Amino acid sequence: MRAIASGRLGTGLHLGVGLGLVALAGYVFVAVVGRVFAGPANAAELSALTSLYLLVNIIGPGLFAALEPELSRAVSAQVAAGEPIRPVARRVALIAVGTLAALALVLALLWPAVLDQVFAQRPSLLVALMVAAAGAAAVYWARGLLSGQQRFGAYGSSLYLEGAARLLPCVVLFLLAVREPAAFGFAFAVGAGVAAVALVPSLRLGPSGVGGPPVGTIGRGLSFLVTATLLTQLVANLAPVVVTYRMPGNAITASAFAVSFVLARIPLMLFAPIQAVLLPHLTRAAELGRIDVVRHRMRQVLLAVGAVGIPSVGLGTLLGPWGVRTLFAVETPPSRLVFGLLAFSAVLIMAALVLQPALVALREQRTVMFAWTAGAVVFLAALLAPIDPIQAALVGQIAGPAVVLGVAAARLALLLPSRP
Repeated sequence: MRAIASGRLGTGLHLGVGLGLVALAGYVFVAVVGRVFAGPANAAELSALTSLYLLVNIIGPGLFAALEPELSRAVSAQVAAGEPIRPVARRVALIAVGTLAALALVLALLWPAVLDQVFAQRPSLLVALMVAAAGAAAVYWARGLLSGQQRFGAYGSSLYLEGAARLLPCVVLFLLAVREPAAFGFAFAVGAGVAAVALVPSLRLGPSGVGGPPVGTIGRGLSFLVTATLLTQLVANLAPVVVTYRMPGNAITASAFAVSFVLARIPLMLFAPIQAVLLPHLTRAAELGRIDVVRHRMRQVLLAVGAVGIPSVGLGTLLGPWGVRTLFAVETPPSRLVFGLLAFSAVLIMAALVLQPALVALREQRTVMFAWTAGAVVFLAALLAPIDPIQAALVGQIAGPAVVLGVAAARLALLLPSRP
């Protein structure tokens, strides 16, 4: 563990910078389309592209980010036992392909009822969403393999590539004065796929061999995490999409809320690398019975959440309206109270997400799923309440993550002191 501690800063900084570039690419995308499609005449296109950004963040990470921790945990366990990793990598890849096929069918069915309106009657944006989902499936699988092998150099490089592959095309389109929404949609959607292709030469699957946990075991654990991760992304990103759907006659207000929502999520984006670094360490500690190490790491990370989260709420409340006007060319941003509540909801989600690796390491995937299911039920109930759509979104963003955090913390409080 001393060796882990000595390398923690460099690894965390490497991943933090990489994910920061991914986050920056997303914010540049929203800022660029906000300027290219500014004004009431283009409000529908702006809402459609902002919804694409949010749905990419919901569907890609929601369905496929769970591949990373489950494959990382399985690979870590195989390496610790001296067993080959190729069998578990192959099984998780097959699950990813099946999930992607099911997603394509669901999106096709949702197009006439919901997505046609959300995407302003532009089928090209639906295709861009599927391209982004396919890239997410590939890159999260590759990162799970790298994380389980503790190869965070290549892992971090994939983040740099994904961010650059999203950032540069958007900037080029802006400089060329392109005004076609589909061009911006595809420029943003291809980033994960480019990173996945670039990782292929660096993957090390080892010998074929046999062994590893049965397919059913991987499938059950992965199904719990997929459900939990999809619900995580729904709670974290769905509110502006629903606000856009519920306010078809007020696209300007809906788009202003959407870009404000994106800005308030900056701390949440930057905190995500902690999960990738934390899970293999906690898995090894749990497998060795070092529950004291798990408790110590959790205390450290929760203190870091407070150190990042509390200032972000203050800054969001004070500077949020100015940031939206300056960065996204929004003439009438929401109030300071709206920004403060959105920033506070991001802190609640951060706290819930850093408890999740500890539960996964302790083989409590079912608890993770239950926590996010309970939170999502509360969130959706508030989000669809028959009140002002933005007020409903704010209530849901606070109540849903609070329920998740409470359930996860209660379960860990029971597990950590008593687990042998």
